[in-house]
Amino acid sequence: MSAPYPWLESAWQHLRATRARPAQALLLAGPRGVGKGALAQAWAQALLCESPRDTGAACGHCPACHWFAAGTHPDYLHLTLQEKTNREGETRLATSIEVDQARAAVDFIQLSTYRAGTRVVRVDPADALNLAAANALLKVLEEPPLNTVFVLVSDQPRRLLPTIRSRCSRLDIGLPTVEAASDWLAGQNLATDARTLLALSGTPLDAVRWSESGEWEARRELLEQLAQPAELDPVGLGERWKTLAPRLWHGVAYKWLADLLAVRLRGKARFNLDFVPALDTLGGKADLVRLLALARQLAEEGRVLEHPLNRALQMQAWLVRYRHVFD
Repeated sequence: MSAPYPWLESAWQHLRATRARPAQALLLAGPRGVGKGALAQAWAQALLCESPRDTGAACGHCPACHWFAAGTHPDYLHLTLQEKTNREGETRLATSIEVDQARAAVDFIQLSTYRAGTRVVRVDPADALNLAAANALLKVLEEPPLNTVFVLVSDQPRRLLPTIRSRCSRLDIGLPTVEAASDWLAGQNLATDARTLLALSGTPLDAVRWSESGEWEARRELLEQLAQPAELDPVGLGERWKTLAPRLWHGVAYKWLADLLAVRLRGKARFNLDFVPALDTLGGKADLVRLLALARQLAEEGRVLEHPLNRALQMQAWLVRYRHVFD
């Protein structure tokens, strides 16, 4: 097996079969956390390798592989989100791939290849291309230079320009089976139960990220409070939680409400398997109309997560409504 992860083996074999005549524009599409980026990187290295193995994988020993590992291969370009420093001196990841980056990629492919072989441009995440950058790349995707391969990686391929999608050979990467993901996670020496992590995250790589980050502990603190609505202090908790990443808060709260709704409708919790007893108790007490309204409000707030709202007041108001669900 040469795929980066076990569940990618069929996709890898598909790519391997095209190695002699690879697609000049390849779109790897699928959910976040299934290893598309790792597959794109492995494919790029395999195409650039000067002594590939029989499996189609890169040898790891030739000069091209050494350059690739060091991030200095002259015929490889990774187009991705860049870090930017704002006026306050804070460094953050950009929210889009900008036109200057795309133009640099266009200039890059106009050069002669260093080793008279293949040139690879990896665009990841491709759905982060802004309109100007996408249009700049479109011109070369329509008629890519000889021996040039574009590998686009996308969690949300519908966000790509239809004209870009139409010029790509698409390979969809689906979710692994629960058994395959659980077996792999069991061998990762995680401190947290693999089944719980997988249920919460949905994908094996996101499960690892949850386990290794401080988000797991932050989630437990949030849910331990939400599990006792009668004892909630909306003012105090709103102040304490206002510094949490909006997407972390929204994801944790939304899945908690989803589990409460499932229990209230006589189903079973799907996400927070380590809080099943608390969910079973609360779900039976919840007012269905208020719970649905609160879930709808949270879904709407998901569209403006990065808006500069007063986070403390917003969370305090939400916690008050949450507490009333169980009155």
